[in-house]
Amino acid sequence: MTDQIIYDARDALDDGEVLISFIVPVFNTEAFLRETLDSIACLDSQNIEIIVVDDGSTDRSSDVINNWMRSHKFPSVHIWQPNAGPSAARMAGLKKARGEFVGFCDSDDRLDVAVYLKLAEIAKRGACEVAICRSVVFDNASGESHDFYDAPLWHWILAGQSSVTVNAARDCRIFQLEPNVNTRLWQRSFALENNLSFPIGLTIGEDFPTHIDALGAAHRVLLLDSTGYFYRVNRAGKITDEKSARRFDILQSVTLALRAAQKRQVNIEGMAHILAMASRLIYWCGKNTLNKDRVRFFTMACQLIRERVPRPVVNYCINSVVDEREGILLSAFSTNSVPFLVSHASRQSFSPFVTLRMLLDWQFGDKPRAVAKRMMLAKFRTFFATVFPIAYKKS
Repeated sequence: MTDQIIYDARDALDDGEVLISFIVPVFNTEAFLRETLDSIACLDSQNIEIIVVDDGSTDRSSDVINNWMRSHKFPSVHIWQPNAGPSAARMAGLKKARGEFVGFCDSDDRLDVAVYLKLAEIAKRGACEVAICRSVVFDNASGESHDFYDAPLWHWILAGQSSVTVNAARDCRIFQLEPNVNTRLWQRSFALENNLSFPIGLTIGEDFPTHIDALGAAHRVLLLDSTGYFYRVNRAGKITDEKSARRFDILQSVTLALRAAQKRQVNIEGMAHILAMASRLIYWCGKNTLNKDRVRFFTMACQLIRERVPRPVVNYCINSVVDEREGILLSAFSTNSVPFLVSHASRQSFSPFVTLRMLLDWQFGDKPRAVAKRMMLAKFRTFFATVFPIAYKKS
């Protein structure tokens, strides 16, 4: 694959050392691209550079990039490559980065660049290799916004402080933070020394292996209680809003994440937190795959968990990390309870005998077994009330 530099204004505008290189992979987002670039360049800070990588767009994205760069006196470079996916585009941008820190931004989202400058300044003072800020979701159709689902975890870890510096060995809960590379900065030397990369060819969950790899390798991780990233949903053409066969990518992503954890010698508690996030991602993708593919998806997912996750890690996760609902789902994955997972994900009624089969599996954990027993009894009550309504009413 050959990339081409279409336009490079960095040398002409060079004003000293670059603090942050922002890498923006682009594919067919002409309607949102200018808004994204404006959000990064709004402070006219000369210690920031923008590297835009056009991943073979077929709309007018390339024209938008060129027009924006020529009308803004901002250190920026426009790279074009044949379509190879967001991971390849990010890696192409990383090769051209010159900043002390590197950050990423999807080309339909926005960021608060002042928060990222603060992240970089605090991280630099504290010698932090990774620095993470908070994020919100905003709905492109309704205009409404809300905190990302990991907001309770942020409150728990921060414990009322404006920022904390941790690492995975001291607080492995950080593995359960939203695995979105856009909410963080990496020290560029740290990324290069640890060969941080994105898996080429994946379009769903491609950040998860890198999330585990980076946090597993970092000695100092900064968490800043400021919202810096604004993630757009509910727009036409967004990959993560699709129901499609691309959802199968998450299984490869989880496999790579587990390998990264093993490489970084993550302990059993850390592995349990990684498994909690992995099972959550897998189940969400299973719910959003095509109906005709759902049995095959959950069959492969169960095989992955059973073959690649040691039973002590599963037990630790169920007993000490996840809640009752997630414990049931994780036990279903680990006992190959595909009919239950398919019915649950499809919001279909399932037979009480499905739950009974789960309970009879010796590997099904004690904690989820108590919940499943209540589910089974409720199902049997409903079943008998339907089949024998008069007798059931008299009893």
